[in-house]
Amino acid sequence: DDDLWTFINKKLAIDLGGLHGAQTATINLDARAAELGIEKGKSYPLSVFHAERRTDKSNFRIDTSIVFTNCSPILR
Repeated sequence: DDDLWTFINKKLAIDLGGLHGAQTATINLDARAAELGIEKGKSYPLSVFHAERRTDKSNFRIDTSIVFTNCSPILR
């Protein structure tokens, strides 16, 4: 029931919004490079938005091999 949206280079890359059971999503950046307007070796903004609909049974996890730089601000 949680919502999660991920934007890469200001383009929607993952949309797990709406009412649903547990879900997972994976992004293959090589396969979606043209769609996201990205090139290997360059830097792009990454934004992740998470919304909790209920006060319990919430969790989400991000696993990545992306090297992060200039990670300010991080909002909680």
